[in-house]
Formats: sequence, structure tokens, C-alpha cells
Amino acid sequence: MALKNPKLFGLNVFSALADVVDREQSLNSLNLYSRDLDIIRGSQNAGASSGDWISFSRLIDPLYRTLDRYKTDSEAYGTLLDARAGTERTLFGNLSINGILSGNAVRYRYLDGTGSGATVKIADISTSRVSAWSSSASPVISTSPISYGAQVSIKSGGALQFGTQSGTTGPRLRTSLVPQVKEFASEFPTSKITCTIGGQSVVLYAMKGIPLIFTGFFRNLNASIGLTSLISNTSASWKIVETANPNNFTNFANRGNTTSSIKFRSSVSRERYIQFYYNPDNISKITLTSANITELPAVKLQNATELNFSNNQLRNFPDFTFISPTLQSLNLINNPLSQSEIETERKLNSAVLNKIPTSVRDLYLAQTFFGSIPQNIIANRFANLRILNLSRTNDTGPYYHPDTDDATCQLPNVPIDCETYSVSRNDFRSFGTSVGAAKSVPDLTNLISLDVSLNWNLSVVGPFSIADGNIVIQSIRSHHTKLPLPTGLSGKNSFTTLYHYWCRNAGPLVNGGTYLYDNCNSLSTLHLYGSNVTGSLPKFTNAALSYLDLRLTNLTGGGPGDETNVIPERTFEKCPNLQYMLLQSPLLLTAPIHPNVFSYTPNLYYLWYISYGRTTGNIPSLTLNSNLRFLVLHYNKFTGTMPSFTSNPNIRYVNITYNALSGAIPPLKNLQNLNRLLVYNNQFTSLSTFANLSNFQYFYAQSNKLSGEIPSFAGCPNLLYLILFNNLLTDYKTGGLATNYKLRYLDLSGNLLTGQAVNQIIADLLINYNTVNRGGVTVNLRGGNALPSGVALDSIDILRSKGWSIVYN
Repeated sequence: MALKNPKLFGLNVFSALADVVDREQSLNSLNLYSRDLDIIRGSQNAGASSGDWISFSRLIDPLYRTLDRYKTDSEAYGTLLDARAGTERTLFGNLSINGILSGNAVRYRYLDGTGSGATVKIADISTSRVSAWSSSASPVISTSPISYGAQVSIKSGGALQFGTQSGTTGPRLRTSLVPQVKEFASEFPTSKITCTIGGQSVVLYAMKGIPLIFTGFFRNLNASIGLTSLISNTSASWKIVETANPNNFTNFANRGNTTSSIKFRSSVSRERYIQFYYNPDNISKITLTSANITELPAVKLQNATELNFSNNQLRNFPDFTFISPTLQSLNLINNPLSQSEIETERKLNSAVLNKIPTSVRDLYLAQTFFGSIPQNIIANRFANLRILNLSRTNDTGPYYHPDTDDATCQLPNVPIDCETYSVSRNDFRSFGTSVGAAKSVPDLTNLISLDVSLNWNLSVVGPFSIADGNIVIQSIRSHHTKLPLPTGLSGKNSFTTLYHYWCRNAGPLVNGGTYLYDNCNSLSTLHLYGSNVTGSLPKFTNAALSYLDLRLTNLTGGGPGDETNVIPERTFEKCPNLQYMLLQSPLLLTAPIHPNVFSYTPNLYYLWYISYGRTTGNIPSLTLNSNLRFLVLHYNKFTGTMPSFTSNPNIRYVNITYNALSGAIPPLKNLQNLNRLLVYNNQFTSLSTFANLSNFQYFYAQSNKLSGEIPSFAGCPNLLYLILFNNLLTDYKTGGLATNYKLRYLDLSGNLLTGQAVNQIIADLLINYNTVNRGGVTVNLRGGNALPSGVALDSIDILRSKGWSIVYN
């Protein structure tokens, strides 16, 4: 069969692949060269592995990538390669290299001895940077200049010959790259090789893995590499090189100390090399994120313990047992590993985990794979695991979910000493059970942080209990699940935060008369918004509690055995640090709040209480809450009067709408932070003074029983909205709106304003406009009010011509 499409996977192909009889021609049609295959052939006997073969990725052509692409299009490649590219024979032949061969060395054959007594042996040539040999200086010392890609040959007399790329004739290590001279102070030889040639001892200095090169596609880059120590007190250097234009590069010489960091910035995204110049054996950690790196260089980082390649484009899982055999922390978050070219490695299974050293303690594989996970493979592989992160960071990309391998999709077990367990935004369904050293989450005694949130169908048979022996648990995120409120936490002083909102099976806070989190003295956040929390309120015994969110729950309120008050007096007696108290339920008792309940919370900052018209009585006293900023008592059945907030100088937002409050809206003075006051749908009868309210912008008092005079708002210079419709107002204080130059909306419709009051309002608004010209102001005087007359009508015409909207009957 002939391949008709001349362009495939970016390769120009014009030759037939499967209809050529001649073996050599078939290889040439595939752009595979017998010289390259000779190099690879027989390398297994010389100690090479398949991983080493993959590292021969840049000979005449990038064989590994080329063959892999042909594999998906033509099965003919198999027999062709079998004939020429096995791994059962000794490696031989000249090399033509155009990039990094990596690894420690390339092996070659040589004869030891002469005549019939000569034996074939294997020797190494350093090729990590094309070929990095010491110069021809004599004698050669460690500080001699290094020439890369230089010619190495043996003269007829047996002595070692150095030369330039085109200097001498005879056998030589060939390269298509221009030899590079030493550029940075950090380019130290990594190895010293002593050879005896013709009875003469020769010392060679080789540089392996310098520079360490990554290829990415990026515009901006933040990168950091840590070092175990400095060589001769010399800092590392970097180079960013545009792959399509090697002359376009940026050097970062002598950066940092044992931590070397760079920030590269460009106006356009390009494919670029990231080159790091230092001995790989000195690298302790690498942080190289968001650079669209598709593969890692096959260079051994013997002492690297932390690798962070998150947010790149790695598809084939690297062999970290080779790259970093002592690795402790591995972060590959948000890499498309589920798209691996190796079908058996598209899920998190043993084949993948076997490529990670057993020394790993922190494993971050969020947003990488999909499907279920064999429950015990992680625990069986990593006995010292401390952190497991399988969470997704957003709603895109692969995630863990039920499949044909495991329809229950149980959470993976981990070693008992695991401290951080995070599997958020997946579709795990159950906890499973512990098996030997592989422990289920509820059995972990050293767990500090647990995040199983946003696994919408995650449930448990029976209680969701934390291990009794766990005295270090700090944080639980179990929101957006089917889990009940976690138990087994009473008296645990390490416990600080619980996020259990939007949980359908939350259940009661009080069980058998006992508060679930009794005497958790460090508990600061209890976030139960939108959960089916039921029953009475406990007496909260959490000295550090600062945030309590019980909105959209099904609490009935009252205390255990006490239904006199919907919130009993001593509910928060032991919570002096409470700042946010938010409670909303349609099942609350038809009873008042105890008037002194908030006298125990001097730091109260935000109070939200909605009972859907069930709570009666007066608004509880807020005189001891000087830090109060936000007050939402919307949609209750409070009676009595409105607070004057003289004891709340920091109040900013007040919403007491839809209640049965009556009497006068009290004078509001010297409240420098007050911005919004919403008091509509009550039974207030009159307005008082508004003075020194420099930030007051919104006043909504419609649908009350306000009568008498509209007061002056001169003390509210930033007033934007004044809404007083559907009241019984009859009069207006002259000059009351003349200086409100930021007024945008005035609604006085549905009142009983006299003609004189209406005319005076129009006059003041014209004064207002003449002082600060502006359009876009809306005025509504419809319904029940007298009609404007005389000069007022002319003033309305003027204001309308300036972009004002004024309507009346």
C-alpha cells in the first residue's frame, strides 16, 4: 500500500512504505538510516535498556518520535525494525548527533591488545552534551578550557589525538552541531576519566548533563532550581533560546545561591529551550511550571528530592525511578497524562506508579488521569506517603470516576501516617475498607487535612467518623457530598475548620443532647451553608469560633430541651471571638431571640438572620457590638422600634426589611461608614434627621406608613438613591435636596405630597442641577401627590432638556 498523503504528523513523506522489496530502500523511504540503526543494534548486551534506546532521540532523525508516529499509520514498520534495530548486539559505528543523547555515556567496542591475543571490550564516551571532552592542553587539568563536539581519534602510534571538528582526519565522533565554547562560570567538568593508551596515562574531563535542557512553548516563565551546594562558590546560570532562531536568546548568568531563579518575559509566545548550567548531581529540586513542556530530558538527577512540573503538557509518564531515584516530592498537577501514547498508562495504575520511586512522600497527581484507581496500589507502593493530592483545580480535564474496573469508585487507601488527603472535584462514591497497612480515610490517625469535597455522590453507610486516635486533625472539607456531619471530633483541640456546605445528609449538630464539636477550642470556622442541618442549636463551646454559617439549613432552633427562645441567651456565651453569625431556616421556632444573646460576642462583625416570618419579638440588643458592620434581619416578624446604632459607629449595611417594626425611624447621626439603609415593608410612621453621614448612598424606605415631612438630606453629600414610595408623606423641608449633587434616583410616588411640597422639591432640584450640571437623574412623583404648577412646570422642562427623567400624574 502506498502512502498518498505527502504530509503526515508534520513529516514530509513522498515515498511508498510497504511496497518496496529492497530492505535498505524500505528504510530510506521511512527516513530511517542504517547507520543510526547500527548504533542502536545490540546495545542490550552492552548494558543498555529500552529507556536508553529512547534517549537516542536525536541521531540523523528523531527515531523514537518518528517511529511512534509511523506506528499509528502503518504496521509495516515492525518487520523493518526487527531486521535492523534490535538490542541484542554490541553497539558500534560513528554517531551523527544533533542534540542531547543524555544518559551517562554511549558505549563502543575496542580491541584490547594486538594480534591473536586481542580481546573485544566495551568503553564509554561522554555524550551528554554532544560530546564534552577536555581540550588538547598538555597536561590537561580541571581548569583547562573545554571544547564540545571536538574530534577524538587514535593516531597510528597509539597516542590520543585531540582536534577541532574539521581539524584532523581519521575516526572521530561526529556531530552536526557547531562546537560550543565554555560560556558560563558554572560549566565545570562533571567527570574525570583516566585512560592508558600505548602505555601512556591520559586524563579526560567530561561534562555530563550540562546544560540541562527543557523544550517549552511560552511567553513568560518563572523557574527555580535548588542546589545541594555550590561548586567553588559559583552560582548557576540559565539561557532561554528560541528554537527557530538560536541567535535570539537571553542569558541569566550567575543567578542566586543554592536557589537559582529566573523570570523571563516576552511579548510573544515561542518554542524555546530552557537551558540550565550546573552539575546535575548538585540539583536538589526543580520548579518549572506552565511552560508547555511535553517531555523531560533523560538525565539522571541523582540528588533531586523535589520536582514540580505542574501545568505543562506531559503526556507520556516519565520514568522517575531513573531520573530521580531519591525523589520525595513529585508534582505533575494538570498535565494531560491520560492522553499517553502508551495505552496501558492512561489511568493511574501499577504501570504508572512503578515509574515513581518508593521514596516519594508527597504525590500531586491532580487533573492528570481519569477513571477508577485500584484501591490499595498507592498505599502498597509508598509506605512513607504524607501528602496525596488527586484533586482537580477546575471543572475541565480528566477526573477520577466509576468505570468498568470499579463501578463503586472507592477512594484510594493510603498508609496510616498520611497527613494530607485531597481528592476534590471528582466522582468517588465510597470510602471502602482498610486492608492491612492500606488504610481507609476514617482510619487515619495522623491525618491533618482532609478534602473530599465536590464528590457529589460520595456517601457512607453509618457515621462519617474520624479515627478516635487522631489528635492532630485540623481541617475537613466535605462540602457538596452526601456525607453526614463528621463525628468523632469532640474535644479535639487541633480541629480548626469544617466546610460541610451543600450536603444533603448533614443531620443534627446535637446528638443525644451532646454538641458534635463540644470543646473543640481551636475550631474557628463552621461553614454549613445550604446543608440539611436539622434539630436544635447547641451551646457552642468553641472559644476560637469566628465564622458560623447556618444559612439555608433546616434547623428548628432553641436549645436542647429549651424552646422559650429561638436562640437561647447562652448559645454563644463561650464564643467571645465570634465575628460572623449567619442563620437562615424555614423551620425555626415561632419565638423571639433572647435580647441578650449577642452581649457575649463583642467582636460581632456580620449578623444575618432570616426566619421567613417566624421569629417574633424585638430585635435583640446590639449595644455591646461596637464592631458590627453588616446587619441583615430581613424577612422576619420583629416588632418594636429600629435601633439608632449609636453604639455601632462602624455600621455599614442595614437590612431590616419585611418585618413589623413601627414608630419613627430614629435620628441617624455621625455614622461615617453607613452606606445602605433598607427599611422597606415595615410599619414605620415618621422620618427623623440624617446628619453627618458622609458615605450614605442608598436609603430604601418604601411601603411603610411614613407621614409628615420629608427631612433634609443635606448631611448625606453622597446620597445616590432615595426611595420613599407608597407612604403617607405630605410635606417637604425646603432645601432638603438642594445640595445632594450625586443624586441619581428619587422615587416619591404613591404619597400625599401637597402642591407646595411638590413645587418646592422641583425648585430645589433645579438649584441642585444649576450647581452641578449633569444628566441621567430619574424623579418619580406619580400616584397620590399633587401636580406641579407654575414655575415648577418650566423647571421640569429645563431639567428634562438636560437629560433628567421626571414623571408625575
